[in-house]
Amino acid sequence: MYALFHPQQLTEETRDKIKDFCALWEQGENVKIKTSGSTGNPKELSFTKDQLIASARKTLDYFSLNETCTALLCLSPETIGGKMMLVRAIVANYKLLICEPTLDPFLNISESIDFVAMVPAQLACVLANESSLEKLKKVKSILIGGADIHPDITEKLKKEGIQAYQSYGMTETVSHVALREIGGDQAYCALPGIHFTMNNDCLVIHYPALQKSPIETNDCVELLSSTSFIWKGRADFVVNSGGKKIHVEALEKRLAPFIHGRFILGAIPHATWGEALIILMEKENELDKNQLGKLFQKHEVPKYFCTAPFILTENGKIQRRLTLAQIQENEWISL
Repeated sequence: MYALFHPQQLTEETRDKIKDFCALWEQGENVKIKTSGSTGNPKELSFTKDQLIASARKTLDYFSLNETCTALLCLSPETIGGKMMLVRAIVANYKLLICEPTLDPFLNISESIDFVAMVPAQLACVLANESSLEKLKKVKSILIGGADIHPDITEKLKKEGIQAYQSYGMTETVSHVALREIGGDQAYCALPGIHFTMNNDCLVIHYPALQKSPIETNDCVELLSSTSFIWKGRADFVVNSGGKKIHVEALEKRLAPFIHGRFILGAIPHATWGEALIILMEKENELDKNQLGKLFQKHEVPKYFCTAPFILTENGKIQRRLTLAQIQENEWISL
């Protein structure tokens, strides 16, 4: 049997979610998981026990996790990331510590941890707390997913000598199908038994252990080989300004060092350019358009900006469409 340990008081809601999942698992029933809704309306997907086990084993093999290990579940058990942490513990029969999905999950942890999966917001908070940071340094395998990694976080990991991996995957693939070392090569490398092709400039995932038919994505990538790629951004987030195609998520990575706090790029209709590139920031920033003009091509410099609160999914992803849609036309300020 597998063991679940609660290092701190869990809410009744969290306990019930874990109990419900374990009961479904014991009964052998399909597990229903909702997509995050960060790129559209959430939808419910159904997976068999065998599909979840196949995904779990790939992660366990990659990080050499077995019954002697201890892992920490600090994600919501309703998300695919949280559910897969439970499945891995069941399959590997290792000790699983469980805490509430707080920003600093290491705050009340005293045990030694071998494996943890977190979202970037949690990682940033842990890195900012000296006590939690020292605990993180002792973790053997760190998996980060759910959103992009800010350059400041990458530099902090390098400075502290912490090895962590960023995952590529989605609910449809039952967790990640590729990984890259944060601070290393930008290329994502497929887990064993998975390979990639392209269709209309978007990645296609071939994952026979999960399902026979290929999994179509809406992710624009540079395919380096059948098992590696560089991610550019979502096809539905491409802005066409004056005939120039802009992958906003790739440009966000380049803009990140010049903007304090979270921000996203998007587009609004424009009579001259068709679409005008805009930037929405969570807090006030001084943007020097002349400086940006020296660093980026003319069509890559945002033409309008605004400041507003972000609308997030349960696991911290920015809901781009909803966040941008809350801004009225007269609120955009010309740069």
